[in-house]
Amino acid sequence: MGDKISIILPDDLKEEIDKLKELYNEDPSSYIRKLLWKSIAQEKIEYALKQYLEDKISLGKASEIAGISIWEFHDELHKRNISLKYKISEAELEIEKILKKYKKL
Repeated sequence: MGDKISIILPDDLKEEIDKLKELYNEDPSSYIRKLLWKSIAQEKIEYALKQYLEDKISLGKASEIAGISIWEFHDELHKRNISLKYKISEAELEIEKILKKYKKL
């Protein structure tokens, strides 16, 4: 199942979590796990965006780190009004991955 951890939440944060868990009709542990997964996904995207914008990683590597497809990563760039810095070699690699996935290569 996993490790059990304990944290101390500030009162205002606990109140917000309690309000939301009631709206979603979920138990506290399940709802907090759901929030953590969403936060982790967002942090991965933010980290990948930062690295990509600093030219430290390619678009493909950024999408891999973020745990999303190149096209979804492109959508994240678009949401933030960031121009795409996409190389032909990256497009070729993405096409190759798609073809392998569908056993066309």
